[in-house]
Amino acid sequence: MAREAALSVVTIGFESAADCRMVIGELARQTRASELEAILVAPDREGISEDHIESFGAWQWVTVPEIRICGVAMAAGFRLANAPYVTYAEEHTYLNEDWAEQVLAAHEKGYSVVGFVMENANPETLTSWGHLYGQFGPVVAPVESGESDFLAGHHVSYNRRLLLEYGDSLEEMLEDESALFLDLRSKGVRMYVAGEAISSHVNISSLPAFMLMDYLGQRSFAGARAKAGNWSRLKRLAYASAFPLIPLVRLRRILGHIRRSGRQKELLPRILGPIGLALAAGAWGEMLGYLIGPGDAAERKAPAELQRENFLSKQDHWSKAG
Repeated sequence: MAREAALSVVTIGFESAADCRMVIGELARQTRASELEAILVAPDREGISEDHIESFGAWQWVTVPEIRICGVAMAAGFRLANAPYVTYAEEHTYLNEDWAEQVLAAHEKGYSVVGFVMENANPETLTSWGHLYGQFGPVVAPVESGESDFLAGHHVSYNRRLLLEYGDSLEEMLEDESALFLDLRSKGVRMYVAGEAISSHVNISSLPAFMLMDYLGQRSFAGARAKAGNWSRLKRLAYASAFPLIPLVRLRRILGHIRRSGRQKELLPRILGPIGLALAAGAWGEMLGYLIGPGDAAERKAPAELQRENFLSKQDHWSKAG
């Protein structure tokens, strides 16, 4: 396909390309679909036909034998992208029709890093809301467009050249984008949240899975943060020793965003149970991340990131198959 792409969008099929059918459909209905380059990273090419991809300005397959770590698969797609801006679309996310248009409009204002606003695609359980606010609180809708110190990992568009400057470290930085955001801010890069670029996100609704993912996510974040900053052993120990305070700090922020978005009557105080358990697990993971690194957190996180329907409660009947 010869049309020049304005935005490259990577999506990942954990077991098969067919895992991405839903999100490819979301991309194909974009108002600026003809300016998108869709890049599918998967072990095979099964389940995707010409009908799925004819709307795009460009298309690439990246066939890999096995996907074990999400950040590695993302980096593989980003490195092959041809557009000046690159982003990632999860297999469990729905996108407003003008999502790409809003993202590109923000980049055209001069911002190299543009984040999306999050809504809840499976709002039936408290655990789902806990996961949404616990992971993405500052960008849970409604959010006004503007510069921001916080964006939602896996829901960000970047100037591709900016990412390529990380060289061999790109996989690690993409695996935990919270650490990437901190590093970008330390370099003076301005980040922007596009309030009309809406990603409706399917959240973990199984409580044990929520607790495990918060543990793994915080361990991954702490390990990546310490490594990116080249922290001394003393600094690692100091941050690890503060782990009993981490749930309190995070809870205060989460409650603030629940109130900001006007859902306190709907969610409080009932949501405190699942959030409290997850925050406790996350604090333990963060402590270990500072002390001994991320371990195998990236590999253990991948199935929940890439096959979300397996991490939902029995009451939640969402399926990416429709």
